[in-house]
Amino acid sequence: MSQPDHPGRILERAELEALLAPRVAPLRDWVRRRSGRALLAREPVSDLVQSALTDMLERAGELRFTDESAFRRWVNQVALHKLVSKVRFHAARKREAARVKHLASGVFDLPDRDRSSIAQSPSQHAARAEDLERLSHALDQLDEDAREIVCLRRLLDVPTAEIATLLAMPESTVRWRLARAMAQLAAHLR
Repeated sequence: MSQPDHPGRILERAELEALLAPRVAPLRDWVRRRSGRALLAREPVSDLVQSALTDMLERAGELRFTDESAFRRWVNQVALHKLVSKVRFHAARKREAARVKHLASGVFDLPDRDRSSIAQSPSQHAARAEDLERLSHALDQLDEDAREIVCLRRLLDVPTAEIATLLAMPESTVRWRLARAMAQLAAHLR
């Protein structure tokens, strides 16, 4: 991989494109491993990667290239933030991918045995919507760091060691904050 002539300087867009080009395939694998089933049911990996790369190119003026390791962390952090924002976006829409597919396949079809768990009664749908609203409100009560740790660990299934690296804190602190945040969520949901 070619590196900039002067480490520590802000990269031009063309330089950033050249640095990102060989990282597309590894980034695709990284995103595939970190995306949960729910997110992958709504968006293909290629769209998630393209969206993350677009964000990276838009931030070209913010990046100071120092070394390969720092650049790799920056790429992973931007991609991870993209995954978190996509999960939040879809959670806000409060839809299940399976239910959307079911409705699109035929509104007037009677549910068969395979679809019976997908087709909900109006009261079940209302109860689920209320539960999601309560969870969303409880998540909003957490501070930003706690909310991010919960989303990364519980929604995206990112290992605590990787969360620690991304947030630049010891892994024990991540585990402690996760436990504390989950206790706060439980208290808000009572």
